[in-house]
Amino acid sequence: MKPIMPGTSFLFVGKLKSMTREQARALVEANGGVCPSALSADLDYLVVGDEDSPFEGGEKRPKQIKAEALIEAGAPIAIIRESEFLELLEENEKRLRA
Repeated sequence: MKPIMPGTSFLFVGKLKSMTREQARALVEANGGVCPSALSADLDYLVVGDEDSPFEGGEKRPKQIKAEALIEAGAPIAIIRESEFLELLEENEKRLRA
């Protein structure tokens, strides 16, 4: 995963286990990222909440299905789990402290 750089965009779908969406957006913004209100081909990360996640047998959300179609058309969107998002934040914090 690429580091969070100024302007890196994140969109959240599904229910997050570890925090609210508002808290997640605040963490993104505190790390220099942005949270657009809609999915587009310019999005960097689509974060799928770990609660009832399609990665764990739950159903895919419409935004995830749309993101997969955009990826097939060449968009560089990364679809990641909530747990991967938390790891990315931790890595970014370590990088900023170094």
